[in-house]
Amino acid sequence: MRFTNQFIATITMCILAAVLMVLIGAGISFYQMGTAYQQRQVDSVVRLVNEGWQSGAERQESIVRWLPALLDVNDIIDFSVQNESGPQYRYQSGQQLQADELSLEYQQPLSAHPGLSVHLVLRPPFYEIDHSLAALSGVTAAIILVFVGMLFSLRWFRRQLRGAELLDLRGQLILEGKLSMLQHNPQEEWPHQASQALDKLLRDLKEAGKERSRFDTFMRANVFVDKKIGIGNRVFFDNRLEAALNDPSSHSGALLLVELQDLEPINYKLGYERGDELLTSASVYLGHLIRRYPGALQARYTGNTFALLFPNLVESEAQEAARQVMKLLRRLHWPDEVREPALFIGGVCFRCGELLPQVEEEAELALRSAALQGGDGYFMYYKGVTEESSGKGTVRWRTLLGRQLEQDRVRLDRQGIYTGPEQEPIIYELLARIQDEQGRELSAGHFLPMAEKCGLLKELDCAMVLRALTLLQESDRCSPLALNISAASLLNGGFHRWLIFELIQLPKAQLNGLVIELSEAQVSRHFQALSKPLRALKALGCGLAVDHAGQDVVSAQYIKDYELDYLKLHPSLVRDIDGKPVNQMAVRSLVGNSVGSRTRVIAVGVETAAEWECLHQLGVYAGQGYFFSRPERFELL
Repeated sequence: MRFTNQFIATITMCILAAVLMVLIGAGISFYQMGTAYQQRQVDSVVRLVNEGWQSGAERQESIVRWLPALLDVNDIIDFSVQNESGPQYRYQSGQQLQADELSLEYQQPLSAHPGLSVHLVLRPPFYEIDHSLAALSGVTAAIILVFVGMLFSLRWFRRQLRGAELLDLRGQLILEGKLSMLQHNPQEEWPHQASQALDKLLRDLKEAGKERSRFDTFMRANVFVDKKIGIGNRVFFDNRLEAALNDPSSHSGALLLVELQDLEPINYKLGYERGDELLTSASVYLGHLIRRYPGALQARYTGNTFALLFPNLVESEAQEAARQVMKLLRRLHWPDEVREPALFIGGVCFRCGELLPQVEEEAELALRSAALQGGDGYFMYYKGVTEESSGKGTVRWRTLLGRQLEQDRVRLDRQGIYTGPEQEPIIYELLARIQDEQGRELSAGHFLPMAEKCGLLKELDCAMVLRALTLLQESDRCSPLALNISAASLLNGGFHRWLIFELIQLPKAQLNGLVIELSEAQVSRHFQALSKPLRALKALGCGLAVDHAGQDVVSAQYIKDYELDYLKLHPSLVRDIDGKPVNQMAVRSLVGNSVGSRTRVIAVGVETAAEWECLHQLGVYAGQGYFFSRPERFELL
């Protein structure tokens, strides 16, 4: 019951109780007054009889002369004077009592005549009074006036207490974590001081959350970001490269080391400021280049060397990327003292399962070879990673993906997310799979970037959503299902309307079992634009999750703004975390950002018991990886 209803109900009960008590008290007093008045009548009759009673022959004549009239005036029905031998005189009124009528009896001795007593029978006080509505009109009018006044008072109270009710409503929303559903103006709340104090505390809390997010971002930036030019440092790059080497969804990738050899002479002759300016410009140029490649990143490998990581590239494409890098860096505003800048690029392609030290050693060897041979300035360490071996080619991919969509052959595997070993899964993540012409199974990480290049990403998302909704409607599915959707598709108006139309056809109980996942990089890039579609999904009952968290150093404010249900850590943070204090600090930072919200942190890529033990101690809620279970086929029944 709301506060206003409780207060009004209390006031109403108090008023009704007061009216009832007044009526009962008035009735009792009225009856007592009638009884006292009747007692005075009886005393008067007894006194007159006591004074006028005569003995002997004159008694009858005396009593008959004056006593009957006195008894009739006082409404005495039965009157008798008695002694021990029996009645000496008796008078009965013409109004005899019926069997069901009430009566009162009085018996008093005659003090002037010892041995005699008087016995009287009367009706109760006010017995013959008219009890009609007209007779009780005064009392009735008073009661009606009280009730009318009470209704007006309660209406006034309700208006006055509406502000308190709104304040109570906001407090309830805060306790339930639904403050975003507030629809009234806080200025309407009362008491105003309490409302203003609540506003101030909420602003302070929000600012503290932003400050905490900024602090955590700053802390992770100091761990993973180079302070001079603001890109990833060597620790960051090693984590990402190691994750790429252990990612089975990525069949190949390329690593380019770009060395600005003239940077040291520039620092020595022209000062470090000029060298840092040139280094920052080179980072900006490289940043524009890697945006053309989905999932690519750059980092500062050493003092004058950049590292560029390209997923899903083969050697021919890596050579083309090296030529573009060389062309861009020659356009830098080099000092006049540098006529022909010394730029060297060493590259190597790798496959899943190779070792991190080996790949970096091969890239460094290619970089030294490029510096030794001169010429065009880049050298590739050839390992036979070609288009034939990795199955690349835009035309081929468009044909393959188009055929898969036309024949509805996009399959979904599932992998459980567990709160501990030997526990039941709390969520199943759906993993998209297709088969190429040779029957080889390809994971989403392999064909989704190519689908984006071919313009078929929205169609693939539609196919996966339809398959996931079909699985969701199966009656024996008790664990929620998580599906990764591209942010580009969600921002497409047609796809968004189609998705909402498909979802509203399902009951909310089933939609509560669907979790929509997005990449942290996409969320940070389209933070404001994604707010509306994600809130719409949240309103329908779907859960929200962001994966690849910690992949880049970005603000974690989206955790509270989007009211996330799950935050999934990038595998690069999870890999061998028990022996990496830097990664532990980053995970602790992300877990701390989730404190005070409903967001639960999930570690992806857990492969050993030591990793899970360390993650559990850091506050991670659940884990996903080969340590718990491997992906399994999820077919329709």
